[in-house]
Amino acid sequence: MLSQLRKKTKPLTYLLAKPFAVLNLHPNFVSFLAIPLIIIAAYFIYSKNYLIAAAFVLLATLMDFIDGAVAELTKKKSYFGNYFETMIDKYVDVILIASFSFHYPVLSAIAVGLSMISSYAKPRAALVIIADNRDWPAIGEHADKLIIIIFFMILASFMPKVVGIDVIAVMLWVLIVVSLIGGMQRIMYAKKLIAEAEKKGKILPYLRKGAGHNAVE
Repeated sequence: MLSQLRKKTKPLTYLLAKPFAVLNLHPNFVSFLAIPLIIIAAYFIYSKNYLIAAAFVLLATLMDFIDGAVAELTKKKSYFGNYFETMIDKYVDVILIASFSFHYPVLSAIAVGLSMISSYAKPRAALVIIADNRDWPAIGEHADKLIIIIFFMILASFMPKVVGIDVIAVMLWVLIVVSLIGGMQRIMYAKKLIAEAEKKGKILPYLRKGAGHNAVE
């Protein structure tokens, strides 16, 4: 849901993207920079140096924030770039959340799994109906998760425990709950979109009429 703020922050996005555009860096390269940055963050998470880890997560988030603006400024927008950026986001999510498995293996595994299931709702709907990349009315988007993680890591760097409760464990539980709720929201929204497409006769042609589940296996 935080991604809906992109329009309001567009001037800032272009300001931050300008140095990358001046260097004529390819926007796909800018997107990819999030990977080494998040790997460095993962190392500091392993070391329990959460403040430095949060700084690198913030830098990785910046790459995601500006790559589209870099593409526009350098006139290198492409359909593959749109796809590549989203794939990098998923790698970032997995590497980041999984990095907590060194200290919280069970919670981290559940958080990664539910996050991936939730994110699958939109592309799976695109196998039934024509779907675009607009934001769905649901919580737990890539940006939402990054903000949650950055907030709790900064908090944990000053107060590892609050009222005797481990702050990072709380963060993972928050990610789990957000992914669960967001997943349910996406399923319900997909149901609505599929019902609308069915009424308009816009179910994808490869699905045989009346074939039901067998048509999509």
